[in-house]
Amino acid sequence: MSTSSAPRRKRGRPREFNLDAATAALERALWSRGFRSTSVEQLAAEAGLSLSSLYAAFGSKQGVLAAALARYECEMSGILGELESGARGLPDIVRFIDRVRAVLETPASPTGCFMVNTMVEVGDGIPEVQELVAAYRRRIERALKAALDTAARAGDIEAGSSQDRARLIQAALFGAMAVSRAGDLAPARAALQSITRELRRWRSHVRR
Repeated sequence: MSTSSAPRRKRGRPREFNLDAATAALERALWSRGFRSTSVEQLAAEAGLSLSSLYAAFGSKQGVLAAALARYECEMSGILGELESGARGLPDIVRFIDRVRAVLETPASPTGCFMVNTMVEVGDGIPEVQELVAAYRRRIERALKAALDTAARAGDIEAGSSQDRARLIQAALFGAMAVSRAGDLAPARAALQSITRELRRWRSHVRR
């Protein structure tokens, strides 16, 4: 009986870079320049990787975008989490909008919202990315509805109107973020302020 063991598989070469740091650099590059305007060579340079390492880690340029978008959603989870778990209703939405405006007005931050920018630029051209963007949009709508349901229970808005109002706010919010991509924040700021005023009007109308 043979005592020899089966040949061992050679382990792949260990990764010699920090994947999260590389993804962060790629996220910023794509957010700043856009998917179509950024070449694979530029992405590799931004991440400090060779092309072979970039492809080994992400598979394709589309894979880079998907990983960057997933990281962006994780970063936004802190803001969204407060809205999703908040118990104050309309004040939670106002706070959410204020925090979105603060992000847009941060000088060091790229313009617009990375998800919205990608939705406008890529559309339905990349199924994997399309699903990420759609899931993000649904998450925001659900979070807004949860806060509006709380507001309805508190008597701040009419009962049964949460879904329609959530869609209205989400559409206005995404529109403001799309406008901010052009670099002129004044229209986006005005749109966000309009949403806040409308929230206060809803409350005052019900409490008359």
